[in-house]
Amino acid sequence: MNLFNIAQSGLSAAQAALNVVGNNLSNAMTDGYSRQNIILGEAGGRATGYGFFGYGVQTNDVKRSYDGFLNNQVRGANAQFEGLNGRYEQLTQIDDMFGDNTNNISVTMGNMFGAMEKMSSDPANAAARQEVYSQFKAIANQYRTNSDTLKGLEKSTNTKISQAVSDINGCAKQLANLNKEIAKVQASSGTLPSDLMDQRDQVLGQLSGLTGIKVNENSTTGCVDVTLANGYSLVNGEDVCELKAQPAADDPNKLVVAYTNNAGDDMLLDDDTLSTGTLGGLFKFRNTDLKDAENQLNQLALKMASKFNQVNQAGYDQNGDAGSAIFSLDDPQAIANSNNSGDASLVISRSDNSAVQAQDYTLTFTGPSASDWTVKTGDGQTITPTVGDDGSLSFDGVTVKPQGTPQANDSFVFNPLAGAAGSLTVAIDGGEKIAASSSADATDQSNNENIKKMLDIKNQQLIGKSTLSEAYASLVSSVGSSMTSLKSGCATASGVLDQWSQQQQSVSGVDMNEEYINMQMYTQYYQANSQVLQTATTLFDTILSIK
Repeated sequence: MNLFNIAQSGLSAAQAALNVVGNNLSNAMTDGYSRQNIILGEAGGRATGYGFFGYGVQTNDVKRSYDGFLNNQVRGANAQFEGLNGRYEQLTQIDDMFGDNTNNISVTMGNMFGAMEKMSSDPANAAARQEVYSQFKAIANQYRTNSDTLKGLEKSTNTKISQAVSDINGCAKQLANLNKEIAKVQASSGTLPSDLMDQRDQVLGQLSGLTGIKVNENSTTGCVDVTLANGYSLVNGEDVCELKAQPAADDPNKLVVAYTNNAGDDMLLDDDTLSTGTLGGLFKFRNTDLKDAENQLNQLALKMASKFNQVNQAGYDQNGDAGSAIFSLDDPQAIANSNNSGDASLVISRSDNSAVQAQDYTLTFTGPSASDWTVKTGDGQTITPTVGDDGSLSFDGVTVKPQGTPQANDSFVFNPLAGAAGSLTVAIDGGEKIAASSSADATDQSNNENIKKMLDIKNQQLIGKSTLSEAYASLVSSVGSSMTSLKSGCATASGVLDQWSQQQQSVSGVDMNEEYINMQMYTQYYQANSQVLQTATTLFDTILSIK
């Protein structure tokens, strides 16, 4: 009877092995599936005086092909790539706008100076004056359009940040549920469910694409604990700590991320601690690329407008009246911290456009005197302002006049260049208001001395050592340089991700050729054991036939 048992054990093992191979082949194209391997072992035996006789074969386990180290490397590489790629996709929109060779500020500016050149040869020509006036409106519209595009990008970035946070929370909840289900199966059967483990690794892969994570896996229970890159726990067994996207206290137009711990307390996270994954890329784009582009565009608009206004106000228009400002811009606006307890506000004006800096300032009231304000730059440097008799604070080309009654620690944030491009409009109402003449004599229609000075603006170094055209070219170049750097970084990160993924797939992926060979091998294995069973049956029948 032992031969029957041996044959049956072989048939059972072969059937189990074919089931595993069949499952591998069926899921060869299933995303996230990990190849399974059957583990066969001896079924024991019996020692006799004639030697040791085995009892056949048994199925010890079905193991999931998995390498925790490789999976961690893939997740880390994925976080790096998605961070760079998310930033690159956003920056592409700025590059497309500034890099449009047919419709950009440089082209419009060239058209404006070209129209002024024609007007210079015949200042009395109404059509020439109207053409210059139209070009003034065109350049103002170009600045406003570009500013609106950047503001739209800021809003879309906030939306994507909010979505990324929501997706991170969703992944964390899925992992907690999977931890619960995996632990339940393991406790009842003593084995780990391969399908749930595959689902778990897929969710971890999605999560790593959203933000950098560290994973600690319990090899016995199959449960994972996940922490953010800064060490804060995100998933601990079945418990989840969520993230929250909310308006910043110092700027409601900017979303920040808060971490909610197990006690329900919210802690603001520093953007720099979330440096990888889609979320990190969005923060880097918003805080660096977008901010730099806005500052440079606003600075260009302010310098151009103030210089044209200055020159036009030094001449006389077609009616012999003193020239007025060609362009108008809104004054900077201070943003009150949402935690302020007083009713104070700030009235800000640009007192010296040449000294205005492209950076953020934070003004904090320290009291008790009305002039007790601390001024700090965005990088934390303290500035000592000049305090006027009316309590106004002057520094870096701006004058700030506090209004109302501030309370201790009330604070405000502002950028003196903010809104310059977006608010740029033409202040004069017609071409006759262009002060082309240096004479107040309205009959001196051929006087073009002042329009020549206006034309000379094209060659003047207004922004550092750059002309307006050079400054715009520098803006386009800086965006292009960032694009080139990011494109190269994406290519490198993608290569690293591919390498680790290939190594991970070499362990966990299904090789259909290999599985086909296994199928043939186990088919022969099954057939061989069938022959053993047939032999055992024949022998038994022979014994029964003896009379």
